[in-house]
Amino acid sequence: MDASNQAKQYEREEPRFLDFPHLPNGTTRDGKPRLNRYSSVLTNDHDFPGAQAMLYAAGVPDRAAMKNYPHVGVASVWWEGNPCKINMELCLTQRKFLVLDLGKTVKDAVKKQEMLAWQYNTIGVSDAITMGGEGRRQARGPVQS
Repeated sequence: MDASNQAKQYEREEPRFLDFPHLPNGTTRDGKPRLNRYSSVLTNDHDFPGAQAMLYAAGVPDRAAMKNYPHVGVASVWWEGNPCKINMELCLTQRKFLVLDLGKTVKDAVKKQEMLAWQYNTIGVSDAITMGGEGRRQARGPVQS
């Protein structure tokens, strides 16, 4: 490695942030604020037909929704490999839901607000019940020998 480059790796840098193209703050259409400031870059015109085709195939219902609705990500923390958190009691409804279904419930609520909801998975968190660690004692009580 060049000695000048080696020295540079220890110099402090100013943080750099990504600046995505987007509509200016306060942009309106038909007197209503534009909520799709970032997604409009892909969805408004014909500049990205491939991306629009993928979005239609994934469930965007029509051109008006494609052009006007904001895209909202709905995170889900559930995965099939974690039996610890499969069922969860919701006190408000007294129904059993899979934690994955909570994300679907939120997604449905977002759609009712004229937004496009996209559910995605995040990291699955386990309390180590399957590994016999401290979390096991916390979640299920002491281990019986």
